[in-house]
Amino acid sequence: MAFSIEKALKSRVVMLSGDEDCLRMRALQEIVAAATLEDEFDLQVLDAGESDPVQWSASAGTAPFLSSRRTVIVRHLLRCDEIDTTGWNQLPDSALLVLVADEETGDENKQRTLATLRGKWEAAARAASGHVDVFKVDAKQVAESLRQEAIRLGKKMSPRAGEALAEMCGGSLSRALDELEKVALYVGNNEQISESDVRTVAMPSREWNVYKMVDSAIQGDAGEALRHLRILVGSVTKAEDSAFRTILPTLQRQIRLIWQARVILDHRAAPDNVPDKILSILPDNPQWSKQAPFVKGKAMRAAKSTSFGQLSQCLRLLSDADARLKGILPGYSAMETLEQMLLGMVEVLKLRVAA
Repeated sequence: MAFSIEKALKSRVVMLSGDEDCLRMRALQEIVAAATLEDEFDLQVLDAGESDPVQWSASAGTAPFLSSRRTVIVRHLLRCDEIDTTGWNQLPDSALLVLVADEETGDENKQRTLATLRGKWEAAARAASGHVDVFKVDAKQVAESLRQEAIRLGKKMSPRAGEALAEMCGGSLSRALDELEKVALYVGNNEQISESDVRTVAMPSREWNVYKMVDSAIQGDAGEALRHLRILVGSVTKAEDSAFRTILPTLQRQIRLIWQARVILDHRAAPDNVPDKILSILPDNPQWSKQAPFVKGKAMRAAKSTSFGQLSQCLRLLSDADARLKGILPGYSAMETLEQMLLGMVEVLKLRVAA
């Protein structure tokens, strides 16, 4: 559902949430524009990490001086885990308290914690008769949304180009929109954006490099797999940090998805229409039914040439690498440990499996 500034301004409390940072920021810009239409004096911006809910309410409840509305915007809401809505129901008609759940960094565990906290803030805002907008996009619609945005920029975009950009940006519309602007500048006066233009200019997400690393390993291309590993690591000194933050969690997730795809393949089911009896035996994390089409497609293609035994050995190699990096097993440097893990996977996956 598209953001409606009219609906938002009817509430004293508004929360902007969801995974799509670009859409959330566009909504915030509309609110700021409306709030400063009369004067900027009655607009205040606070950081949730440096203030508390009592301060937010007190500031929003202050009578406006030069305009009809007093607007208080609280950025980085998820930096505050003290959920206190005291006074929200007593805010005057002139008050507008805007809570913005900005994107925060952190590993997979941190992101799960933040998602839980975000849900609690959303529930609290609704309980206080607030207006909550959750900005998210169906993964199946990302490519088409990009093509529509290209039209707004005066360009045409082929379906394959839209799918390639969505894939390279991990299915995030916000990331893809940022990259689309760069691609549009790159093509200059050309009206058409091709898949080649996208792959030349767009900066892929780390998840995409993990996918390419896994693809290369499955294809037995050790050199290409190691190249993507080095892209992910950035530098030898950052190898351990990259391993725990991105490489190992994402690699584990990808192997688990290929395992699920192998189950679906063995049951001769369609990846986009898996029967409930098969879904019931698949793990909830990652949940197959919630994956973007390009993620399912990659997993299904990989599953055709891998067996459960091979995937099991890959998970063992991943577990051993994790233990070596933590000092539980004897190991070498972080970079050498990651390279050894990857080369081991290439060796395991050399034997092709008939689908």
